[in-house]
Amino acid sequence: MAAAAAAVETRKRCASRFLDEPLPAPAHVAKRGRFSPWAGAAAPSSLAVDPLDALRRIFPSADLRELEACLAASGRDIHATVEAYRARQAKEAVAARLARVWADGGGGVDECAGVLVEQMAAAADVADAKNRASWVLALVRDTAAERASAEAAALERDNAVLKHGVAALHRLQEEAARDGAALKRGVEAQRARQEETERAAAELKKKVAELEMANYALAVRLRDADSCRFQAHRGPDGF
Repeated sequence: MAAAAAAVETRKRCASRFLDEPLPAPAHVAKRGRFSPWAGAAAPSSLAVDPLDALRRIFPSADLRELEACLAASGRDIHATVEAYRARQAKEAVAARLARVWADGGGGVDECAGVLVEQMAAAADVADAKNRASWVLALVRDTAAERASAEAAALERDNAVLKHGVAALHRLQEEAARDGAALKRGVEAQRARQEETERAAAELKKKVAELEMANYALAVRLRDADSCRFQAHRGPDGF
């Protein structure tokens, strides 16, 4: 813990030296002459460095509104603002790191333990260590809860899609059953018509046979009648 405190103190001294270095003057001010960047300098107040402009030079990629909010929360103390914003960036980096680990689906147990150890090693004292541990654990809890919520939402969407598919399948089965019943009725009707046609054909065939017999009998009677009439007109043969 003493080594960690010494490392933190070293970083603070380095940051102080960096912040105490004069910043280059803005273009619209440099034309007016030399100036001191801090309020304690003997330069006129009109040439004082804008704290927000100084923060933008230190953090060029930062969002201006975030810098303004951090500066206001630090009482417009540029040193405190730099420390606070760097701590915020570190926390955001750790949060993004844990989020990537959880997004990979591995659970992130080893990675979370590693982050916790790193934060403990970087703590300045016991109180700082407790704060860091509480923050890391809360971050892990929130990240796990977000992942669980996302997985539950994805599962719910999958279940909804599955239910929709099952309902569509049931509708198709019902339609197929109705079509099958209609086809079965059609086949039965066709069979009944075929049977009726066959019966009608048999009856017609029977009638044709009867007519043929009647015609034959009629032809025989006509032949016999013609034979009798011929013999009656001819008379007896003479020898």
